[in-house]
Parts: sequence; structure tokens; C-alpha cells
Amino acid sequence: MKKNYFKILHVVFVINLLSAPILFAQGAYLNFNTGYAMIMGSQNINNFTNQTLTSSLYTSEQVNVSLGKGLNLGGAFGYMFNKNFGLELDVSYLIGANSTATRTEKETNYTNIYNHSLSSKMLRINPSLVINSGFEKINPYAKFGVIIGSGYIMDEYTIDRPDGFWINNYKLSGGTALGLSSVIGAMYNFSDKISIYGELKMINLSYSPTNGNRIKSSYNEIDLLPSLKTSEKEIEFVDNITKTYTNSNPSNNSNDLPKQELKYNYAFGSVGLNLGIRFSF
Repeated sequence: MKKNYFKILHVVFVINLLSAPILFAQGAYLNFNTGYAMIMGSQNINNFTNQTLTSSLYTSEQVNVSLGKGLNLGGAFGYMFNKNFGLELDVSYLIGANSTATRTEKETNYTNIYNHSLSSKMLRINPSLVINSGFEKINPYAKFGVIIGSGYIMDEYTIDRPDGFWINNYKLSGGTALGLSSVIGAMYNFSDKISIYGELKMINLSYSPTNGNRIKSSYNEIDLLPSLKTSEKEIEFVDNITKTYTNSNPSNNSNDLPKQELKYNYAFGSVGLNLGIRFSF
């Protein structure tokens, strides 16, 4: 599947390069846009739930997560071969919103609060085929493309207990996010050179980090990172794990090496509204 994505991207870039000498003589344009995306294609993450526990009652609520939710800032370079068909290369930056889950333990003399937060930031490249209606004033259009992303996930965990306040933050990064995008929108042409547009953009995207680093570990504002072993600070996400057993117990990795964990696929699906301006050449 990944090979197919890269083949499509390669074809799009080759076409753009071949047409480069005539771009500014024909239907070239620049777009600038911003927008906000909501969850689409969410997932359930193990132990990422809202919970309340007391001595006599337990309630739990699943939290649906997609890290594609958040603010988008972007721009695009495109070229229309005629009034109906063109190619576009969009570059956008996702500033992801927080997804949070809270566990509260209430007893007579104390309350423990566990907060878990996930958020993301990602640079995304999105080559697309553009299909325009070609109307003169108000121009409906659609786009279909491949989306490739590079970024990271912030995984933050705090524990607030009567005996102290703990913080453990991880940055999950490495690897490439791959997916598909589709857009429906409409453009209003002020003139031959300037237009404004609004569009609904749907993204089907997933991301599997390849490494994790504990970037903060503290207890009552005391920094604990210097005292941690490598296996407690670094994670290597792999496709499979093989361990040897001695006396029916799995052997541990060296404390001087990153801890190995299986890769986890995070959903980045979203649907959002973008507003922008186009400058044609």
C-alpha cells in the first residue's frame, strides 16, 4: 500500500516538473487558507477513558480519539490545464487539539486525580487532482489526493495525589503518516486574479510512531529524568518482539537500551472547514 502512495506522489511531482517552464504563462495559482477540523474515523485507545471510583461506585466512559482534530494552516501551488482539470500541491500544518481522559478516585479522606492527554503536530504534503465546474463567477470544485505527513504526538500524564504531584510526558515521533484526502468547495471570483473560497475537507490518515522519548518526569517539581535508565526514557516501536525465557520468566532488555514496544496505529481522520484566498497568474 505504501509503495502505491509513493508511486502516485512521484507521478504528480514529475508532471509538475515537466510543466514548470510554462506554469506562469498559463493557469498557475497560489492558495492560502486556514481552518478547523473535527474528528472523523476515531478510535478507542486502551485505558484512555473517563473514570470515577468511590468505595461503593465505579463509572467508566470511553473517549473517542482522532489526533487529526485541530487548527490547520496551509498554502498550495496549483496549475489548471484548462478550466475543468488541474493539479495542486498543498502543504499544511496541523496544530492538534488535546484529547483528554480523567480518572478520579474519591475516598473519605483523599482524592486521587489521574489526567491523560494526547495531542499532535504534523506537517502534511497533499498532491491532488482538481476538478472545476468552470463557471465564471461562483465556481464549485472537488479535489482528490494523497496525503503524506511527518510530525509527532505528545502523550502527557499527570497524577495528583495527597502525597505529591507527578508528571510524565512522552514525545512520540519518527515514521511517516499516509492517507487519502477529498475536498468539495466553492470559489467566488472577484476578478481574473483574486478569488476567495470555502471548502469541506475530509482526511483519512493514520500514523505509527517509530520511537518515543520521555521528555519530562518530575515529582513535586523535582526533575527525575537524570536518574532514569535509558530503558525508562526511550522507546523503540517495532513490528514484532522476540524475548527469551528462563525458568518460565521473560528476560528483560538491557537497561542501557531503549525499551521495545509494538507499534501502535493512531487515527488522524478528520473533516473540517477551510477558508482561503487564491491569487491567479
